[in-house]
Amino acid sequence: MSAAIKSQSDLIEHYYINQYMSGDQVAAKLGLSPYNVKKYLRENGIARNRKEATSKAARTMRQKAANNALSAYDLQEQRESRSYSKTLTLLHMRVSN
Repeated sequence: MSAAIKSQSDLIEHYYINQYMSGDQVAAKLGLSPYNVKKYLRENGIARNRKEATSKAARTMRQKAANNALSAYDLQEQRESRSYSKTLTLLHMRVSN
């Protein structure tokens, strides 16, 4: 893969995912080869056709996005607050009865 594709990978993903542009439109906007842009999208599991969306790369990207959505701090905070919220629920039930 060319250095231009690697250096502009964030822009490619932004235009393709957030701006709903096609691979050809992204290539034209960034001045890159449409073949290389589509190849990049396929290899990273972001392509929109049905076959590629169900590939292993697509599952990997979805899992990566899910892991990045919550930081380690957020996960720890959720684990710690679970017991606290259950305790509050029990106290509210007890007080209302």
